[in-house]
Amino acid sequence: MDRISNLPNEIICHIVSFLSAKEAAFALVLSKRWQNLFTIVPNLEFDTSVKNQGNLMEFADGVLALPASSRVRSSSLKFRRGVDPTHYDDLNRCICALLNRGILDLELDICAGRPYSLPLEVFTCKTLVKLELGGNYGGFVIDVVPENAFLPALETLVLTYIRFKDLRGCAFQKLLSACLVLKELVIKNMEWERWKWSGNLSSPTLQRLTISHGDCYQCEFTRINLDTPSLTYLYLSDVVPDDYPIVNLDSLVEAKLDLMLTVDHIYEGFVSDDDIISSNPTNLIKGLRNVEIMNLQSPNTFQAFSYFHEAIPVFENLYHLTITCDDNGFCWEFLPFLLKKCPNLETLVIDGPLHYDEDRPKSVCDCLSGYSFLLSCPLEVLQITDYSGTTGEVEQLKHFLEKLSCLRLVKLHCPKRHGGDKKKLLMLPRASSKCKIKVTFS
Repeated sequence: MDRISNLPNEIICHIVSFLSAKEAAFALVLSKRWQNLFTIVPNLEFDTSVKNQGNLMEFADGVLALPASSRVRSSSLKFRRGVDPTHYDDLNRCICALLNRGILDLELDICAGRPYSLPLEVFTCKTLVKLELGGNYGGFVIDVVPENAFLPALETLVLTYIRFKDLRGCAFQKLLSACLVLKELVIKNMEWERWKWSGNLSSPTLQRLTISHGDCYQCEFTRINLDTPSLTYLYLSDVVPDDYPIVNLDSLVEAKLDLMLTVDHIYEGFVSDDDIISSNPTNLIKGLRNVEIMNLQSPNTFQAFSYFHEAIPVFENLYHLTITCDDNGFCWEFLPFLLKKCPNLETLVIDGPLHYDEDRPKSVCDCLSGYSFLLSCPLEVLQITDYSGTTGEVEQLKHFLEKLSCLRLVKLHCPKRHGGDKKKLLMLPRASSKCKIKVTFS
């Protein structure tokens, strides 16, 4: 008996997980013990960026050579340099072989330069739990989702550079409807304007949704419906359409937002008072009302909340707010409107420098000069992640400290050579006698 066969089963399983599909199939043929042992093959990978990987045909032959009784736990096929159209048949043959072996986790990182169609069997696989389509180097078009699409076990769906071009506009929703227990949907490098779809994103089971926009900023679509009553987490980095007619986010706990407003359906950066804004996030902002943790991740989002401040609901459950901006000169006109609607806010994190008016560094900027929104704010913790201790920052910080009567802790993180005089910071007057100031340096 060879030395490997004397090893414990779990070690043999670990060894085989590093073999190619062809090598694994050959090993299983050699040993009856291994055939019985490997009812589940842990992982099969094919990556064109890896040297000595072999060709796709050999990989497909290796998968097909696996015993019919074997099951593949996960597999990733990565073609980051593109797929030769002459190999599309081999690719689909390999995908179908994996699907027929009860695969649980399938990643298809395919950059297709010419029209490519997934095998329809992908949409009727009863064992898939996680499916990743597309890739960071490009993707492909899904133009057909069969009427009998059925993915009863799928919990996670990741789409990267994927486009839907069903002429009837319902391939995307048909795919979602086929996922009976879908919990997480990730759409990366998304370009709605290159889709042909109904504008409906609807799922009764979805709990986590991530949408990040691609590089195209011409927004010709008019609406998006978010009908996701079970959603607890939302990350949305997107150009705002003309309208969100339906927004059902009743279960939402955490939201991270990067919203871009358009003028004449084109995003060109910050909008001005003279612009006619074609975007309307009113219903989206209203739909966030139950959120507990919120992160506004860009000055563009600040503008959206400022221009549409009348839509800001009362955030009864919001206890943790983060605002992210690396430009200390960008006005926070939205903040008074927002803080007035947060009766139970406990923590405010300023992820970046503290804003001040560079033209008047010794005065509080007009956008924050009001008193009432701070006097009534129940904030207990204020954190600033990039505090340099400039004159303007000190004035703004004093304004906060002198008005926020419930403050218990101010956390300032300073660059190594900045931050001002720590002793002077600790001596700043404050409205709350219980407020402590903690300064850390990088």
